[in-house]
Amino acid sequence: MINAKKNSKLKIALITLAVVFFSIAIFIVFSIPFAKIYDFSNNCYLTANDLFAIEKSDLFGWAVKVKVKDNTAMQTAKLNLNEDIEPEIEFKLFNLIPIKSQKVKIIRDDKVLIGGSAIGLVLKTEGVLVVGSSPIATLDGEKDTIEDEILQIGDIITQIENETVEGVSSVSRIVNKKENADRELTIKGIRKNKEFTTKLKPCYDVKSGKYKLGVWVRDDASGIGTLTFINSKNRFGALGHPICDSDTKTPIGLKEGKVYNCSVLGINKGSAGNPGEIRGLFMQGKNEQGIIEKNNGYGVFGNVYNDSNFLKDLKEIEVGSRTFVKPGKAQIRCCIDGNKIETFDIEIIKTNYQNYSNDKSMVIRVTDENLISRTGGIVQGMSGSPIIQDGKLVGAVTHVFINDATKGFGVYIDWMLNQ
Repeated sequence: MINAKKNSKLKIALITLAVVFFSIAIFIVFSIPFAKIYDFSNNCYLTANDLFAIEKSDLFGWAVKVKVKDNTAMQTAKLNLNEDIEPEIEFKLFNLIPIKSQKVKIIRDDKVLIGGSAIGLVLKTEGVLVVGSSPIATLDGEKDTIEDEILQIGDIITQIENETVEGVSSVSRIVNKKENADRELTIKGIRKNKEFTTKLKPCYDVKSGKYKLGVWVRDDASGIGTLTFINSKNRFGALGHPICDSDTKTPIGLKEGKVYNCSVLGINKGSAGNPGEIRGLFMQGKNEQGIIEKNNGYGVFGNVYNDSNFLKDLKEIEVGSRTFVKPGKAQIRCCIDGNKIETFDIEIIKTNYQNYSNDKSMVIRVTDENLISRTGGIVQGMSGSPIIQDGKLVGAVTHVFINDATKGFGVYIDWMLNQ
């Protein structure tokens, strides 16, 4: 009986011990963000400072430690040498059991000049953009090219009969050449980011006495946005999203562009269903500050001149990579009165993990009553406003929620710096 009781107590103790160990194991397993670790992609960018900080962080839970394996790469990053390096980092459970290793890319711009000023932007298109139809009055009645779908709104016409289309005036000039009269012409262009070729016979317009394609075209676009940053090589980034044609909503295919000083004259406040806008003034040809070289999904990019006004009053700020951006308090910088840059409180309410660049990286909400009372929240023209968290530049405002002007999207600064 005594042995039986001892065996029974031993079994209970062993079972209890097993349950405890099993519970601890379950707790450890469920406290490790395996999905986050394995989603941490080879497309990840870190600043040199963030590379050092990741070893001391708890981004992946208390049980997982991150270690940079390559000390040489660490020193290269620390010295900020002008080299492309990809240090390898390793994830370990309890700093003992390897989970995963991978390489990361280093963002060279650890520090930049932080923007916030309103800027004027003027873009000249590559070719001409089709923005609408212009029915032609022929002897047989009206002819509508768009209805026949030979050309479509949003098409960019780059060549007619192998001759480069330089602008709006060149379309009429090429079409009305003697050798092209009353002929079917070959038209080349870009449609939905793909090259296309079609044939179209211009119609003789009895009202003007000229041959026409039957479409309205445009060769430039302009607008107001917010400067996000300028790096050590005078390269700037702004807007966080592309400049699109106002009629077609198609991103402008850039041939050349200029950036100008801009003064804010007033604000049309935002409200539910109405995003509002900044009303500003800039003069083309005057107060030119730089050139635009890119207009893509992550903003407008180019170089400011060495004597640009943009370089005079801006302050340097450390860059924070998307790995460390988190829900919580933050600030934005923008200009909503004259030329004065102001800082306002916001909250980052959601961050999206992104292996690949996207202009909707995070959801933000304006919490600053001063900004809300003056603008209603986020308005058009504030796109590009720098987002600051923990004293670092981490992103830029890109969009406003149509039904709630206090909310909007932001893009991680990683994606803009790589342009």
